[in-house]
Amino acid sequence: MRSKLQSISRSEVAPANNMYKLSIPPTTVLSMKSAPYPLLFALALGFAACQQEEHSCCVKPNTTANRTTTAAAQPVGALTDMSLYNLSSSWSNQNGEDLKLEKLQGKTQLVAMIYTSCGYACPRTVADLKVLENRLSKYSSDELGIVLVTMDPARDTPAVLKDFAASNSLSPDRWTLLTSTPDNIQELAALLNVKYKNDLKGNISHSNIITLLNAQGEIVHQQEGLGTDPAETVKAVEGLRINL
Repeated sequence: MRSKLQSISRSEVAPANNMYKLSIPPTTVLSMKSAPYPLLFALALGFAACQQEEHSCCVKPNTTANRTTTAAAQPVGALTDMSLYNLSSSWSNQNGEDLKLEKLQGKTQLVAMIYTSCGYACPRTVADLKVLENRLSKYSSDELGIVLVTMDPARDTPAVLKDFAASNSLSPDRWTLLTSTPDNIQELAALLNVKYKNDLKGNISHSNIITLLNAQGEIVHQQEGLGTDPAETVKAVEGLRINL
């Protein structure tokens, strides 16, 4: 799975949104260890801009999809270049404990980005994750975890996240809720292909994606949209667990 960033060429800045357009040869594979993180962040933002459509938290989106990558299921060991757990950013969970993302290593993780005051989409995302949790109940919390990352760190303090978990009956053995600085959250969102932006009323328009990470923190599958048939995600999780 180890790879190197082969080549990236940058064209002019797009005047509409000041986002770099990145031209990637078909054979290029991104190494998260070797690539500078500002460049990695810009690259991921470029992918997200091309692939994702924003949806208001109060407006029901029209499309759903599933996307599976070719990352192999592997036993826990040294992190590969494609692991999100290579990020050095610091996070706080719902208990106020500080941690690095690498602490999530060692089991399959389902990851989604939400914010607790979201009126429509985020509760639906949590509901979709609960459906997956029920379908995958044969796996213990040592085998399968669920991670919620806030997009609203100003309001979603660890205490707020803990209250949210309790009010939604999210088991602390299974569910981890995370917050960090805006920059750290934006970096992770870009790598997860999640787009979001705040409006003047405090609402956040965002894409709705559930990401499956293997035990080493590599993205192996993504479930897009709300109310998506979970069959492909369940199959992807079971495939990972069988190969451990």
